[in-house]
Amino acid sequence: MASTSNSQSPSSSSSNSKWRYDVFLSFRGKDTRHTFTDFLYGALDRGNINAFRDDGKLPRGEEISPELLKAIEGSRFAIIVFSKNYADSKWCLDELVKIMECEAEKGQKVFPVFYHVEPTEVRNQSGIYGEAFKNHERNADEEKKKKIEEWRAALRKAGQLNGFHLQNGSEYKFIEHIIGEIGILIPKSVHVGENIVGIDENLKQVKLLMDAKSDEVSMVGIYGIGGIGKTTIAKVIYNDMLDQFKHHSFLENVREGSKDDRSLLQLQEKLLRDILMDKTMKLHNVDEGIKIIKSKRYLGKVLIVLDDVDCPRKLKFLADSPEWFGGGSIIIVTTRNKRCLDVNKAYSSYEVKGLEKNKALELFSWNAFQQNHPADNYVDLCNRVLHHAKGLPLALVLLGSFLFQRGKEEWESTLDRLKTIPLDDIQKVLRISYDGVDDRCKKVFLDIACFFKDWGEKTVARILEGSRFHPKIELKVLDERCLISISDGFIRMHDSLQEMGWAIVREKYPENPGEWSRLWEYEDIKSVLTKNMGSKNIEGMILNWTRVVPIQLHADAFKKMNQLRFLEVGPDMVQLSQDFELPSRELRYLDWGGYNLASMPSNFHADNLVVLRLQDNYLTHLWEGNMHAEKLKILDLSSSYQLVDISSISSASNLEFLILKGCTRLLNWCKKLESLPRNLHKLKSLQTLSCAGCQELKSFPEIKENMGRLRELDFSRTGIIEVSSSIRHLHGLEYFNLSCCKKLLSLPDSICSLSSLETLQLKDCPITRFPEIGENIGRLRVLNFSGAGIIEVPSSIRHLQGLKSLDLSCCSSLSRLPDSICSLSSLKTLKVENCPIKSFPEMGENMRVLRRLNFSKTDIIEVPSSIRHLQGLEYLDFSCCPKLSSLPDGI
Repeated sequence: MASTSNSQSPSSSSSNSKWRYDVFLSFRGKDTRHTFTDFLYGALDRGNINAFRDDGKLPRGEEISPELLKAIEGSRFAIIVFSKNYADSKWCLDELVKIMECEAEKGQKVFPVFYHVEPTEVRNQSGIYGEAFKNHERNADEEKKKKIEEWRAALRKAGQLNGFHLQNGSEYKFIEHIIGEIGILIPKSVHVGENIVGIDENLKQVKLLMDAKSDEVSMVGIYGIGGIGKTTIAKVIYNDMLDQFKHHSFLENVREGSKDDRSLLQLQEKLLRDILMDKTMKLHNVDEGIKIIKSKRYLGKVLIVLDDVDCPRKLKFLADSPEWFGGGSIIIVTTRNKRCLDVNKAYSSYEVKGLEKNKALELFSWNAFQQNHPADNYVDLCNRVLHHAKGLPLALVLLGSFLFQRGKEEWESTLDRLKTIPLDDIQKVLRISYDGVDDRCKKVFLDIACFFKDWGEKTVARILEGSRFHPKIELKVLDERCLISISDGFIRMHDSLQEMGWAIVREKYPENPGEWSRLWEYEDIKSVLTKNMGSKNIEGMILNWTRVVPIQLHADAFKKMNQLRFLEVGPDMVQLSQDFELPSRELRYLDWGGYNLASMPSNFHADNLVVLRLQDNYLTHLWEGNMHAEKLKILDLSSSYQLVDISSISSASNLEFLILKGCTRLLNWCKKLESLPRNLHKLKSLQTLSCAGCQELKSFPEIKENMGRLRELDFSRTGIIEVSSSIRHLHGLEYFNLSCCKKLLSLPDSICSLSSLETLQLKDCPITRFPEIGENIGRLRVLNFSGAGIIEVPSSIRHLQGLKSLDLSCCSSLSRLPDSICSLSSLKTLKVENCPIKSFPEMGENMRVLRRLNFSKTDIIEVPSSIRHLQGLEYLDFSCCPKLSSLPDGI
């Protein structure tokens, strides 16, 4: 019979087509289900070929089941295992008829497997197949005779097809042969994209360097600048030649995916999984990977593409020599670094050429006009663009996207600017969009290229605002110029454009990093800091690398960098002397993990600081005196395990985020911290305050003025005894976490005046009562009393008409619920498990949106019949309720 797939999703070959499965297996269960067909199915699965087989659980009847019909119709190929007793089964023969119909009508390709039977027996219904048909014909009525003729016709047709014949020999090798023949026919092409224009000549030149019909191994390197079309050419060649190779692999973005030995190992595993068609392949180290790759040359010829290789070392681990591969193999490498090919003489190389004029015009038009030709009144302007772009596809795409839906005057202005750029320099073609923006946008672009690629837009905007930029418009302009993209709240940048930014920073002083405006490479930074090469030109530095030797800094290493705006230092990257100086008054962003001094330097200036992150440090106090820090918006002192004094932050009147969390075993400072500064209320811009884990923090200071911008308060796991009634001033508070405050016995009535509050967490707090609730707190969405000491829920809970989740689980003193709880019209989740509750109030239609109701481990005696009103209920749990003997009929 046929076989049922245990694969959960189609393979890549069928995920974007009309085919649901790669292969439908038809076989006689009692002959081969647990032997040959089982082995064949396993081999298909290991080869990432999605096969359907009937596991014997489908219902049997006079007709083929609808599920089986759909499986046959949805399969690209069918493999029919003709065994000795195949023709005995009318269900097998009905399957066969359907398969042959699909071959004729749907283009399904059919492969017969003659398993210890002769093809002539199948084709002519002779021998054992003839005996089977004599049994079918015995006492057959007219209807069955008609069906028998259909079976005979299907067998004749299937028996004439080229297939696989096993008489004697190794079943393992026989199955491997089948997998190889099937696998080569399943397309696993790579996505190339739309509007591919003008690559024919490049394709022709690259193909001249390889010969798929030869017994020699062809190793070809395609090189050129970023954006010239190397990957596109490789993808088109790969897709064109796929059907000539049983074993193939396309490894994308090798540069990004091989930054260390672990990621190189993953690339080796991916390569071997592809060419061996074995998704279980695992390696222990890269040397083992080389050994196994070389050992598989017996497989015959392979087609491999290694895309975007950036250094010769990576070729040594993936495809170093023609001796690694079988005769007729083709290895294609794309790279921006021609040295990868120069140092490996096995590779022939080809430099990709730019597009000729007609093709360049077509590509540009697709991006500038969304069609393959220019608008009638833009032809001359387009020709001027092409003259400057010099056939570089990336430049054509960027310029086309920039000019899309812009007027002719804007085109003229752009083209006039292009006249000043020497177009014989390809790098400057990439700078077309860059040179089209003003100086402020250029500085923002270079900041992103050197520091902020893949950062959150909001964080970058805060830093730029502190540097007197206007990020809303500048980021927008950069996005329009295709110099960056902003997606999902993060800033992205194409690699070629980032490299352009680096080149711009280096170009004036290529051999002297101490004169660059920005530093991002470890060796450059080490040289500058250890040799005291820093200068006033340096505006930013990021020193956050793994597996490097810490840098020992002199006291005056930063002395000359009085224009430093951005400084990020990773944990254990540097060791500071006690007289260390950081004199820049221009600092906007300082992130120093593992800062190893007791306070900031005496000459430290926070006047312009916007973000200060000092996690896991050795500070006992932040800085001396009451330093001016009016621009500071984010202060993160997480894991400051020796900090005992934070009173100096009171000058940070515009602080938005104050993070003091993580005070457990290592954070001894929080165990000493008994109160926050009395003048905390002066931080009127504060949006987030986290003191989670400050175990000895007992009180929150009186709030004498409105801290209206505060949105989040996290006092979980603190020693807080009471919440001040002055909390009523926090009209903007949206999230308040008091979970696990073991000394908190009550809440002030004023907590119910927090009109913006959406989440209130009181888990495991010993409070026994909740204040009367008014309409002022109507925006509350989540209320968590889990494990609290609450005795009763006030009837005024009815005012929480926006409440969606109420958790009363494990409230051991709560024995009843108020009737008014059934008036919560927005409630979706109600948890009261493990409470001594004996009854539930009568329910009305107000609770029609309730989805989850959990009464497990309660003392409930009966469930009211009004539960029938909960028409939206999806989850109901009354498990472990020993006193509940029955459920109402209406349930």
